[in-house]
Amino acid sequence: MTGMKMSIRTALQPHCRLHPRHQFSCAGLCAGARPAVPISSFAQRTTAQSTCFAAVVAPDVAEESASAQTAEHTNNRATTQQSSGASHVESCYPTKTINCSDEEWKARVDLAALYRVCHNHGMNEGINNHLTATMPGMPGHFLVFAFGLLWSEVTASNLLLMDSKGNVVRGEGHPEATAFWIHSRLHDVHPAAACVVHTHQPWTTALACLSDPTLPMIHQNSMRFYNDIAYDKEYNGLVLDEDEGNRIAKVMDGRRVHLHANHGVIIATETIGEAFDYLYYLERAAEVTIKALSTGKPLKLIDEVVCATTHEKFVDSGIAAEVRLLALVVHSALVLHNEAYRTLKAA
Repeated sequence: MTGMKMSIRTALQPHCRLHPRHQFSCAGLCAGARPAVPISSFAQRTTAQSTCFAAVVAPDVAEESASAQTAEHTNNRATTQQSSGASHVESCYPTKTINCSDEEWKARVDLAALYRVCHNHGMNEGINNHLTATMPGMPGHFLVFAFGLLWSEVTASNLLLMDSKGNVVRGEGHPEATAFWIHSRLHDVHPAAACVVHTHQPWTTALACLSDPTLPMIHQNSMRFYNDIAYDKEYNGLVLDEDEGNRIAKVMDGRRVHLHANHGVIIATETIGEAFDYLYYLERAAEVTIKALSTGKPLKLIDEVVCATTHEKFVDSGIAAEVRLLALVVHSALVLHNEAYRTLKAA
């Protein structure tokens, strides 16, 4: 197991060599033992039942300075916040740095954490691509990062709160135009999609650039997406108007994944943690596919019945929730391992 972790860590090293101000603490992994709980529906989460994505990935994404923090400091801050009774936000979330509700703060911290971990996995493309999350209790509103920031610079407090008409309700700056037209339409048409992510991650995008972009069922990871990908072969350039945004939403037709020809991928999920799970495993499935195709040998397809039953186990069973939570812990631990946090101690 140690050897496997080291090899994965070595493969991820290019994404880990960040300037200290762009690194973020994995103290949430060490701040205290928390039993594994399934990731529940974004709309159904309660204080007692919620799974804190930020605690697994980036507990200090709320800090304006994004400076390095020790596990001891994070623990002290959480203890002070919990004992003060000033907030109902669980101790796994950092102290609020802006005036907003606990529900908004949770969404902000979780989405900022998603930007950071996706950056470390190389899923972003400079200052482009975008990840959004709806605002609990505020229909027609969603969070998105301000255009011009690197994903490594996104924090809970600098995310923009937008309405479906394009107005910035809270925050400084403005979103990238295609971010608004893609995400506002999807959030509007599919209100159950609490998180919508769009990336040009390389292996998945390479698949989208083939004349036949179909993801073949040749691997266990592929079956996660069995009959859950909308293949959109119509590329009309940049998405800069409502009509194209609505067209994409219509093509998606309730599926979780939209593979857009000559462009990239869009994923819609009920939770922010689930969005990372889908992005990560779709990229791995696409990588295996491209490498298998490159051999020139025939692909060994998996039986349709096996594909269907395996997909159902991933999506609907308790296994899926546990796998997603474990994936977040393992991936973040490997990605965030760096010299600055070697002094952290597991509880």
